[in-house]
Amino acid sequence: MKRKLSIALAGAALVAVPTTALAASYGFNLFATVAVNCTVNHQLTGFGAVEGDAVSLGSFREYCNAPTGYELIVSYAPGTLVGTRIIAGSDEILLNGSGQAVLSRATGPRIRERPIAAVPGENGFDSDHLDLQIIPS
Repeated sequence: MKRKLSIALAGAALVAVPTTALAASYGFNLFATVAVNCTVNHQLTGFGAVEGDAVSLGSFREYCNAPTGYELIVSYAPGTLVGTRIIAGSDEILLNGSGQAVLSRATGPRIRERPIAAVPGENGFDSDHLDLQIIPS
């Protein structure tokens, strides 16, 4: 009988203790490392359509989770596409034949999809490829 009474009193004491007091005495820290992942995917939707002087090159989706941002680079054969304007959403650049140009920069992580078009320079489209790549900052 004494044993049942002491167990009952101990149980009642545990119930009476506020849960915040119990929570404060236990805890753990959880840390996770997320790898930087940056991709750009080209889609041919609307490819070849002409609007004014611009020729549609389709659209692309850029994704980068780099906390410090990234640069979107356009690469092409050096010595070609001189004077060609590349238009991606609200960003626009003029290619100088160097083979590489920064189309846009982001200061943090971003996901977006936008159309891409080109206005040919004096030599027209004298290259058969244009590559997009994301470089984390």
